[in-house]
Amino acid sequence: MVEISCFILVLFNFLTFMYLLLRNKSGVFYTLWVIFVIWFFSFPSYMQYSYRIFPWANYPKDTEIIFSNLITFIFSVFLFAGYIISYKKINNHNLQMESRLCISNVANVVTLLLMIPSVIFIAIVGVSSFFMGRSFVGELVYSDGFLPMLYAASKFGAFGILAVYLVLYIKKPKNQKFGLFSTLMFILAIIINFIVNNPLSSPRFHFLSMALAILVIFRKIGGRLSSVALFLASPFLLFIVFPLVKHLGESSGDYNKYGLSEYLVKGVDFDSFQQLVNITRFVTDKGYSWGENFVAGIGFFIPRSIWQTKPTNLGILAAEHQGYFYTNLSAPLVGEFYYAGDIIGIIIGALAVGLLTGKTDSVLNNSKLSASYFIGLWISSFSFIIFRGAFGSVAPMMMLGLCASLVLYISIIKTNRTPNLN
Repeated sequence: MVEISCFILVLFNFLTFMYLLLRNKSGVFYTLWVIFVIWFFSFPSYMQYSYRIFPWANYPKDTEIIFSNLITFIFSVFLFAGYIISYKKINNHNLQMESRLCISNVANVVTLLLMIPSVIFIAIVGVSSFFMGRSFVGELVYSDGFLPMLYAASKFGAFGILAVYLVLYIKKPKNQKFGLFSTLMFILAIIINFIVNNPLSSPRFHFLSMALAILVIFRKIGGRLSSVALFLASPFLLFIVFPLVKHLGESSGDYNKYGLSEYLVKGVDFDSFQQLVNITRFVTDKGYSWGENFVAGIGFFIPRSIWQTKPTNLGILAAEHQGYFYTNLSAPLVGEFYYAGDIIGIIIGALAVGLLTGKTDSVLNNSKLSASYFIGLWISSFSFIIFRGAFGSVAPMMMLGLCASLVLYISIIKTNRTPNLN
């Protein structure tokens, strides 16, 4: 039954992916969901089950594996339903994609203000720290209670700014040029991102998401061919490239050598399935949150001194419940919805996510510049880390970056002198 449950989950997502490709309705979000389920979630978990070795202690029982596959299947069904309902294909290939928005001096001043967290963070830890490995930066960041939020604001805020400048640069007419002040701000954004978001100091999934966002901006991903190419390349990226990138970011220089099968069954990168099982165990013993886990993620900016009962991230709760020594673990989105409200929570959550992301993928494929475009850019490009979770860890970073993009874009719209551009 374990094999059958895994096969059904993989087959359903693969067939829906093929269906959307044939209908030319598959965008970035859904492509990444299928990649996550098949290559990151199901394949490693089946290898772990076959070898009877999992990343963490307290191995799942067969009934727990089947149940975890079942709730993931339910999530997949309603995600697809919502997605196919809300996705609207644009048939007008002559749609004007250019934007004649001008970046005013006021908008450039807003850019400077939004870059303050990045400048402060760089000044505190030093430029060289960002090229000494992720573990080195992590030790500096988490040694101080103030730095983690500044770290998130600097990295994702800086990328949110860069995304807006890149979009405007790509979409501007050929006969339009950036002004001197705008060009300087664009260059400054590139330099700051090169420092704070370089692959040596950035978590791999964060860097991957930013790289995907840039590909979306340049319209190199999102179509049928690019979706198929990304799906086929995913095993190589996840199982070969990611371990190498991880080693590049190790400040110790101690590069472990192991086989692919050992990496899949023992590597903590692929603990999503076991963490989903741990979440179901936690819910069985402790009950449901009734949505507080999502409220806490959205309300990340409220300090615990004010919100004393603020919920802890679900990944930490599930890991602590199992008695793990290391608790900052993932919490798959399926588990977050299950914790929020059982099977009904999964159905409602999956349908809502499908309706939202079908719309955002439509906007991205349309490529018409608007605030919705940037919302879609952030949700779709960063969806992989949303799937992996925990929501309480992911939401602050994404919201800070998205807010930076929207604040800058709105300031450009409000101060733009050219009429009828949006």
